[in-house]
Amino acid sequence: MNLFGRKKAEGARGPDPAQTILQMRQTVETLEKRQVHLDKKIEQQVTEAKAKMAKKDKRGALYCLKRKKMYEAEIDKINGARLQLEQQMMAIETTVTNTEIVQTMHQAKGAMESARKNMDADTVNDIMDDVKDEMEQADEISQAISAPANDVLDDDDLLNELNELEELELESQLLEAPAIPAAPTPQLDLPAVPTTQPAEKVPVADQEDADMKALRELEASMALPA
Repeated sequence: MNLFGRKKAEGARGPDPAQTILQMRQTVETLEKRQVHLDKKIEQQVTEAKAKMAKKDKRGALYCLKRKKMYEAEIDKINGARLQLEQQMMAIETTVTNTEIVQTMHQAKGAMESARKNMDADTVNDIMDDVKDEMEQADEISQAISAPANDVLDDDDLLNELNELEELELESQLLEAPAIPAAPTPQLDLPAVPTTQPAEKVPVADQEDADMKALRELEASMALPA
């Protein structure tokens, strides 16, 4: 029989870090509220001490100052406790973060091992050598295919073909040469043919009769009345 309580089961899961941090933050908030309350108490004791000094009650003022010191000592304890809790919370958060980092790295290691399964450095080197050999063979085949045959690039045949092309080009230029234009026909400078009808001539006798008639009409219009 265990006199100090039940023995902790082996492999039992410890407290949850997130829940522990939450409880510690609640404790810190409680301490902060306690400190605010004590600050008000200190201000109250200072006010009472001043009032007692005004009444010449030194013993009462001294008692108020002692209580003020007691409250200040309590605040110092609260600040120390808060500091310890905050340090522990930071340590727990750091531990949780480090644990997650280690777990992630472990998973990454397993993924890498799974990815390179059945593959080692010697195998990779052999594959690279095979690839290099295949590329060299492919290059040799390409060069062999692209190499010109001797009869295709014979200089004499090419020169003869070039001369034939020059002769054909010369004949084409002669056939396409423009014809010589004929000499222009001289033109005579002749007067233009009239296009209007000549004015009809009035007989001389008729012209004189008309003049006389106009003269008589003028004299008649100028004659004075009797």
